[in-house]
Amino acid sequence: MRTDEGNDRARIFREGVRALKEAGIPSPALDASLLLGHITGEAPGGVLLERDKSLTLKERECFVSLIERRCNRETVSRLVGEKEFFSLSFATGPDVLDPRPETELLVEEALGFLRRLSGNPRVLDLGTGSGVIAVALAVLDPRITVVATDICPKALAFAGTNALRHGVRERVRFVRADLLSAFSARARFDLLVSNPPYVTEREFPSLPPEVRLGDPRRALVAGPEGIEFYGPLARAAVEFLNPGGEILVEVGAGQHPLVQDIFSGCGIREIAAIPDLSGIKRVVRGKR
Repeated sequence: MRTDEGNDRARIFREGVRALKEAGIPSPALDASLLLGHITGEAPGGVLLERDKSLTLKERECFVSLIERRCNRETVSRLVGEKEFFSLSFATGPDVLDPRPETELLVEEALGFLRRLSGNPRVLDLGTGSGVIAVALAVLDPRITVVATDICPKALAFAGTNALRHGVRERVRFVRADLLSAFSARARFDLLVSNPPYVTEREFPSLPPEVRLGDPRRALVAGPEGIEFYGPLARAAVEFLNPGGEILVEVGAGQHPLVQDIFSGCGIREIAAIPDLSGIKRVVRGKR
């Protein structure tokens, strides 16, 4: 992109869109709008409404830099430091998995279960990452308390920031732990939720560059089979859920029969797989 000609906002925006398109970015106009809006503090849909409004030299240089980084397949959320999930804005970064639209199905199913319970349900979120599941549930159901674990302290820092941002820090407790290593046998919950790693080692090289380069590998790859985490999660449900409590996990495309078998082998009952809007069985649920 050129930065030495005038200060025509529309022209600079068009050059950004063209650069993204030439780099093969799927949504060049949308991404350029988001990046320009981030720099100017304007809504993405309104960045070109005031066509005569000038950009400062600093804004222009920053836009050019962000466009170049997007061309190198850094995601927009990484560039602006936040991403929307369940209509809430979450801080994100290179130490945590970018929240995915598919995971909203997990939250929807969790909310449906929680709303059928009386009192003040307790939720356990294993592998919380940036905390989007735990925080979204706490925001949307003010009765609940959540314990959220992650082995990565940097991920927990993002999760704490997001809980503070949405005013639920007093009801969400973050624990550094490898799954359930920090819990006593007396701990009891009504719902266990998790979006664990489920990519196989052989699948990882074929993931889109935005995913391979942007998300931490440990949050993506489970191991050779991709289902390595579901056995420990199922055993955790049996040990720590109250009678009638529910486990809800996100799974990769085509993994639901294997995960259902794992759940059944651990004694979980009423097992079902729930499809997302694309028809992919994306969530597996069951009861203790």
